[in-house]
Amino acid sequence: MAVKNGVAEQHVDKSEANMITVTGFTNLLKISKNFSYYEVWGLYVDLDFKNTKKCIESANYYLAETTEEDDDMDEQEDKYRTWLDYATFLDIISNKLEHHPNASEDDLIEAVIYYLEEDDFLD
Repeated sequence: MAVKNGVAEQHVDKSEANMITVTGFTNLLKISKNFSYYEVWGLYVDLDFKNTKKCIESANYYLAETTEEDDDMDEQEDKYRTWLDYATFLDIISNKLEHHPNASEDDLIEAVIYYLEEDDFLD
């Protein structure tokens, strides 16, 4: 597996699907500028993932790029779990930055955690 700037292409099981693997929230933010709502379907995480600041900062994030990959990831409940829809993730980040253009990465993580707990945006 080749890794460049925290992003790696990784083969998923024995299927033909490839997904994007991103290590850490910083790198997830970096690549989020390169994809639109419709280029990535879901964000998946490892089974031991917790919605805590520490875990969000350092987790591996898996991005399905097609409907087929998204379906494959959903079926692999013994390896991955759904975290957020990619469009929702982008909405959380853009909402926070719209209200606070100079928001720090910690502020963005706080906004993500708030959304996960409250099902609402933190302005």
